[in-house]
Amino acid sequence: MGEKVKYRISDIAAIAGVSSGTVDRILHNRGGVSPESRKKVEDVLQQINYVCKIHSITPKNERQIRLLVIFPQHAPGEYWEQIETGIEKALSHFANTKLKIRYLYYDQFDVFSCQKVFKEALALRKDAVIIGPAFYDETVLFANQLYMKDIPYVFVDTPVNNTEPLATFALHAFQAGRTQAKLLTSIMEPNKEIALFQAKRIGDETSIQSVVCQHGFFSYLKENSLNINIVYAQYNRTDAKQNEEMLTDFFRTHPNIGGAVVFNTCAYIISDFMKRNNIKNVKLIGFDINTRNVNALKEGYISHLIAERPEYQGYMAIKAILEYLIYNKKPEVYNYTPIDIIINETVDFYTTTNFAFAL
Repeated sequence: MGEKVKYRISDIAAIAGVSSGTVDRILHNRGGVSPESRKKVEDVLQQINYVCKIHSITPKNERQIRLLVIFPQHAPGEYWEQIETGIEKALSHFANTKLKIRYLYYDQFDVFSCQKVFKEALALRKDAVIIGPAFYDETVLFANQLYMKDIPYVFVDTPVNNTEPLATFALHAFQAGRTQAKLLTSIMEPNKEIALFQAKRIGDETSIQSVVCQHGFFSYLKENSLNINIVYAQYNRTDAKQNEEMLTDFFRTHPNIGGAVVFNTCAYIISDFMKRNNIKNVKLIGFDINTRNVNALKEGYISHLIAERPEYQGYMAIKAILEYLIYNKKPEVYNYTPIDIIINETVDFYTTTNFAFAL
């Protein structure tokens, strides 16, 4: 492998077709540069992978930046921890920036927990916020309060209508729902029913992303004139005994289920029940490659998983916020990750860290 080329400011200026002074002003965020010249230089910096060096520069008179991150509670190895991993990786590329980051967590299955954490967050000093939303009304209210205070915020995991985020990094939930419908209807036995599993929640029916996924799912069925009977079902993520009773009663009273969908990362709860009860004739599709989902995929109790690149979402959320606060660089508002379809034969070659994080 050849030695990495080192570019001087004069080299970058020559490639971009601007003066060395223009490049110097951009690198040190001094202003006084036309949008056209800035774009030329930034395009060159991106091509030669020079942006890391921009991040290592500490702007003059920089004050400490206070970041607040609000996520659902989670266990090690779960989806939201992977987003946090992406955040930490991004922070390492801004090592010379004075940062103070604080995490707040709420129960994504309890709307009152979310309300409490959002109220706490409003009272804290902060320069920007990263939000992992679950409940629509609560998130819209909180986001609009941030907007009125001129505090930028970024969504990860899912966009939220009627808000004004700096950016959103998320899966396109509507298209993901359509993808699930197409996959499921192509592999399940004919003349069978489909179960749509939703988590039992306190104070609200379902999450923002799940609602949009469901709309996408039904749009595919309607568009393709698939007259399949859909049955709604619930599971309990927090009460194992009640969950066992709910699922036992459901499968007993619905013996014609041939396919099942979970619109979040908890497909393993359904697959674990299917494994304990030797249910092998139901094709199950869910989200995320957490350890328990992957194990069920390999054992055949989950047919497909939709991966959302959570590390990338977390990484890009931090990058967008800090480049905006430090360099006044505005990102695209809506940034959708690819819809990765994972099967048993490919899962061992797929990890959330396989993707180059564009700096």
